[in-house]
Amino acid sequence: MTVRSHRADNAADEVGVWLTGEFGTRLPATEIDRVIRITRIDLESCIAPEELGEMLHRLGRARLLRLLQVTPATKARIPQAR
Repeated sequence: MTVRSHRADNAADEVGVWLTGEFGTRLPATEIDRVIRITRIDLESCIAPEELGEMLHRLGRARLLRLLQVTPATKARIPQAR
């Protein structure tokens, strides 16, 4: 994935398109949006702005994969941003 813009809003929108394309048939769009939003908040103050898009994609994707691996009996939640 290559994010062409360094603006946080544009990066989040582009990552949302990528991850919805990958996970949209397995997770509700609201859950994908929630994970992207929380992940963006977690990353914004921790990394260089020009790296936000790639890191948002990588960490968001990892979190969505983790949600898919949880058995129905146990429901994982991505923790709310600090």
